[in-house]
Amino acid sequence: MASENEPASGSGQGLSRFSSGFAVNQADQMNVAASAQPSPDDASTVAVEAVRKQMFLDFCAALDAHAMPYVILSGYSGYPDRIDSDIDFMVSEADFLRLPALFNDASSVPGARLVQAVQHGPSACCYALASHTGHRIAYLHPDSTASYRSKGRLWLRGQAVLASRRKAAAGFWIPAAAVEFEYYFVKRCDKGVVEAHHIDTFATLLAEDPVGCRAVLARLAPLPLSDELESAISKGNVAWFEQHRQQLQLALSDSMPREAFVGRLLSRASEILRRARRILRPTGLVIAVLGPDGSGKTTVIEHLERELAPVFRRVRRFHLRPHFGAALGSTVVTDPHGEKPRGHLASAAKVGLFMIDYWMGWLRWVYPAKVRSNLIVFDRYYHDMLVDPARYRLPRGSFLQRLLVDLVPKPDIWLILHAPPELLVARKGEITLEAAQVLSKDYAHLAFQLHAISIDTGRGLKETLAAAVAAPLEYLATRTSARIGAAR
Repeated sequence: MASENEPASGSGQGLSRFSSGFAVNQADQMNVAASAQPSPDDASTVAVEAVRKQMFLDFCAALDAHAMPYVILSGYSGYPDRIDSDIDFMVSEADFLRLPALFNDASSVPGARLVQAVQHGPSACCYALASHTGHRIAYLHPDSTASYRSKGRLWLRGQAVLASRRKAAAGFWIPAAAVEFEYYFVKRCDKGVVEAHHIDTFATLLAEDPVGCRAVLARLAPLPLSDELESAISKGNVAWFEQHRQQLQLALSDSMPREAFVGRLLSRASEILRRARRILRPTGLVIAVLGPDGSGKTTVIEHLERELAPVFRRVRRFHLRPHFGAALGSTVVTDPHGEKPRGHLASAAKVGLFMIDYWMGWLRWVYPAKVRSNLIVFDRYYHDMLVDPARYRLPRGSFLQRLLVDLVPKPDIWLILHAPPELLVARKGEITLEAAQVLSKDYAHLAFQLHAISIDTGRGLKETLAAAVAAPLEYLATRTSARIGAAR
């Protein structure tokens, strides 16, 4: 994962590795991954699912208790026992504005904290509620909307949808079958992706209310297209939808007039403000994980990526620096401290290269990714050179890296791992006990200077991983709460 001059981090041999479904290609410094695959720890997965179920029940109860009529628009067939994705729900325009304060109130969903709120449309916002369950995190993602708009057309208003609502057998509110059919049909055709399970949903709703759903088809698609549509739904014909994708989108556009100019203007202005807020107050997160070889960085980073991934759209990992966006080879230096130091001139050039790389990388990749709600994890950071200059072949007495340290862009969270020196030597045999003691002392001093979160990886694995995810969750919850408070 490292170049010859920037050795790979230690593998954390004393910490057993998770075999995660969230796989990060360690040969790719700019690798993108996004998966919420559960840990293979079956007991903890069962516990997470049980907590998620209770969070959902509390979420519904909170809306009812605060007199906020709602409907869960689609995808609810397995609720509350199985919740595989976002909870798409609709409320009125007035209640949409009340949701941030509701979810920010810790008593609304007991045991959970609001850690993310991403507005992705003029009247659409997705929230992330998190409950720390041991070393795992249980999430609930309510995705709210007050209307369904697309391409200058207002397809559904919250008030009209809420007027049709009814209670599902499990006790939560859902729309009338024909209303849900219209929402789901327009959404899937507008996105241009209709797969077999989508058609199954169409068929189920059509069977429940054939008169209402046929009226929707007749309104949205002219004859004979509406008849062909019903036939394709009854036969589960995915190929037909693919072949007629553009025709369906055109028919939808023709069936609904564009909003009035004033409405479109207000919607556009709201969208511009939303994007400006996202740039100035990005919803992504940058974490730097530092520590001596043998402290367990790889294990901790993989756990962070897996457990925090559901809060973000994507996950990116960098090793030490952005590397100008280039994917590096997988050469690993097994004895980084055994390399001969460079001369002072070459070392100065190396530090200068790092500074340019950090700023170019931050402006070109890191900050834009943060704006796009990415989680960015650095495995090591510039500040490692302050503690362990020999690792980077800097000569004794080198000071330039210290002079420039305040100019380096800073992550949101510093995690500095440590373990007893004897354990570091046992895990990574390349260093002596004396060297391990010096590194431990210097990293502890760095943690104090940076106000970093210090994590003792000499404890049990689950305790270590629980501490690792607790810090980012606390940061996200505090940041989200402050933003909601400032917006009120």
